[in-house]
Amino acid sequence: MQEPLLGSTVALVLVTTLLAALVAYIVVRCVYGAKMTTRRRRHTLLLLGPCGSGKTTLFAQLVARKRISARTSMQPNRAVMRFKADAASDDEEGPQTSPGACMTVVDFPGHRRLRCSIDQELEEAKKVVIVVDSVTIQDPQGGAEALAELVVSVFTSPAFYFVEGVLVACTKRDELTSYSAKSVQKLLEKEITHHIITRRGDVQSIGDIVNAEGVAVGRRKNNGSSLGKTAKRHQLSLNDSGKFTFDTFPLPVDFVDISSFPEPEKHPFNVDPVREFASR
Repeated sequence: MQEPLLGSTVALVLVTTLLAALVAYIVVRCVYGAKMTTRRRRHTLLLLGPCGSGKTTLFAQLVARKRISARTSMQPNRAVMRFKADAASDDEEGPQTSPGACMTVVDFPGHRRLRCSIDQELEEAKKVVIVVDSVTIQDPQGGAEALAELVVSVFTSPAFYFVEGVLVACTKRDELTSYSAKSVQKLLEKEITHHIITRRGDVQSIGDIVNAEGVAVGRRKNNGSSLGKTAKRHQLSLNDSGKFTFDTFPLPVDFVDISSFPEPEKHPFNVDPVREFASR
């Protein structure tokens, strides 16, 4: 009579052990699966900017080396940009581009209604290019003020935290009425400073500010992002002089002069600075 009882006990122990192992496996998969979702592999060059800033024209030059007449789109454009092999010798310092190297470029629409979808693209972005129309930067509607709002929204997003580099590409520098990259930087820093001071009582942090529509910029809804409320995010702060400067931002931000219509015989501007930034 004891043998059947012993067999039942052994079977119960085995079933219990298997169930415990299964539960442990599920828990581990959930925990590490969530972490893997949060830290997606970043592999894209993301072009951001207001409507009409020249993103799609730049996109066409980067991926196809062609001039196009761009139209406003409500869908992101995606294509592969291939780098030319670096002709520098092995003794030369600095990174070199290997033959066949490439990178996916994403041209994200600048329409305000699509801002809630930026985080999904930011989670895959290795580097970000902010495209600025250097001709209309002083425009009261879509100029430095609108650009500052976009920059604040992007830079303080948790999805932006692990981006490796930022480039502000000042387009249309081949036009006589355009502003230089240095001038654009000063105008943008001034507007971000104004944005911080006027949108929040505590001028040292931008975590709780809201934009013109009353939508929270620093601490906002998830908007489809896999990142939770406790995710890391950068803070935009003012220096001792009460001003914001990109020099104090945790991530290096470079400003460059470019033109998506390269004509060496007429002007010195092209998209090479963007290619070099992407290949670094």
